[in-house]
Amino acid sequence: MDQTRREMTGLLAGLAAAGLVSEAMAAQMPVLTEHPMVARIWHGRTPAAKADEYRQYLYEAGVKKIAALPGNRGVQMMVSKTADEGEFMVISYWDSIDAIKGYAGEQYTHVHDLPRDQEFLIDKETLVRHFALDVNLWQS
Repeated sequence: MDQTRREMTGLLAGLAAAGLVSEAMAAQMPVLTEHPMVARIWHGRTPAAKADEYRQYLYEAGVKKIAALPGNRGVQMMVSKTADEGEFMVISYWDSIDAIKGYAGEQYTHVHDLPRDQEFLIDKETLVRHFALDVNLWQS
């Protein structure tokens, strides 16, 4: 067991001993993996009238294709609509920055535009954000 994993296991045991979480809950909490993923986060906005059409387009032309790429571990698409606009966020999870570069190229911090984005997006953002996935408490 590597040092990080031992530290997390010790932390979870300590939380259970202090009564801050139940032993059952601590046992179910995942610890950091030896191979953390990288989350790539993209954000965009459309006029409200185009939000539904863009949602379908983004799913078909973006999300489904990203999910099938080598090194991709999964994709989430979030949508928020108001009377004025649709707001979209896509978070894709990757094995590494090198895997992202296989998709987005050497300038992987730049948005990888879809062919029709110009028709839909308001104030197109030019950069995406990347974060190391540090803790994952996703409950199934």
